[in-house]
Parts: sequence; structure tokens; C-alpha cells
Amino acid sequence: MLTRSTPEDGDLVVRQDTHNGSRVFVLHTAPGPDQFVLHTRDAALVKARTFAKCQQVRVWMTNGDYDFTLVDDFCVDVEAV
Repeated sequence: MLTRSTPEDGDLVVRQDTHNGSRVFVLHTAPGPDQFVLHTRDAALVKARTFAKCQQVRVWMTNGDYDFTLVDDFCVDVEAV
């Protein structure tokens, strides 16, 4: 099985960023514009996991460059269904 290293369309991405000197975590659906700004990593991951589970997609984390880390995979394995 091939392991993905970047988000697919529809996957959720949590990006660490800075806003007014404070660290924030930005959530968006790939590819697309920023959708939510949260003030803690935990809050961002809880929201991302909740949405991803409902949409059956993956959750990725990045610090703003093109280095992505897979956090959770809620995709349905079509072969297993």
C-alpha cells in the first residue's frame, strides 16, 4: 500500500502560523482558502478530526511550508467495504 505524503483534494490541513505576534492554527480544506483560526493546537486538531471523520478524509499538519505530516486518516477503504 502506497503511503501519501501530501494532502489530496478535500483533506483537512492544520497550519501553524503567526497573527499579531501570537501563534495560531489555521484550518482549511485542501486546496482552498483558510476557513478557521484557532488559538491552540489541540483545539485545531479536535475540530479538524471532527470534520475529517464526517467527511471521511485525512488530517494533515504543516508549519506553512510544503512539509506535511499525516495526523489521522478517516478515509474509507473501498476494497474493505
